[in-house]
Amino acid sequence: MQRKQSIFYCLICLLSCLSSCQKEKINGNLDYKTLGTSANSFLSEKNYTSVNVQISYMLGNEPPDSSIEYFRQFLNMYLNKTDGISIFTKPVSASGKNMLTLKEIVAIENNNRIAFTSGNQIAVHILINDANYTTADIFATSYWNTSFVIFGKTVDQFSGAAGQISTSRLTTLLLCHEMGHLLGLVNQGTPMATNHRDASNGAHCNNLNCLMNFGIETSQITGNPSSGNIPLMDANCHNDLIANGGK
Repeated sequence: MQRKQSIFYCLICLLSCLSSCQKEKINGNLDYKTLGTSANSFLSEKNYTSVNVQISYMLGNEPPDSSIEYFRQFLNMYLNKTDGISIFTKPVSASGKNMLTLKEIVAIENNNRIAFTSGNQIAVHILINDANYTTADIFATSYWNTSFVIFGKTVDQFSGAAGQISTSRLTTLLLCHEMGHLLGLVNQGTPMATNHRDASNGAHCNNLNCLMNFGIETSQITGNPSSGNIPLMDANCHNDLIANGGK
């Protein structure tokens, strides 16, 4: 009888420990999801009424104030968020590498991300690093539902010098373009009202003058170094966003 009582008390203690271990909410359990799956959550107020953006940057890669301000205006232009858009920057340790893999980028985010989706707020994490990507001449890429990266070394190589696009303009373009992917464009979480997906380049718009054209995130954009206006979504992309809860 005494042995049965001991076993019973051990089971109670074990269940109690398991319960206490599971009650804490895990950071990132709403953020580390498939790219495009939070498109409607960004665009509408169905689940979240505000956005919190963390921009982590490595030494020498701090985003220009003008790029951050334009990005804020961009978000306000397309997202229905009555409680507003907040953006903050956070310096992080340099990688010291010439090239970073996606696995290494994810590890850097895991070590430095402090903005997570919770309550009435959806979060975004942006990493601006000091390296190139494993694919040559790629300026940026999106990889999770609330995450994307800009490759600072590649940006430096193709901007800022005589005859090149300005670094601030290129940074602004990349922030807005990659955010467009988080919003589900093109046909990657936000359905198309009219077919305008670039058959050769995946989730991009086939309009060369649209923000979501493939050339924006590659060295193709540097062929036009003018300091003109940042391209916006074309009518097809914009209509897709509106249909999925945006404005």
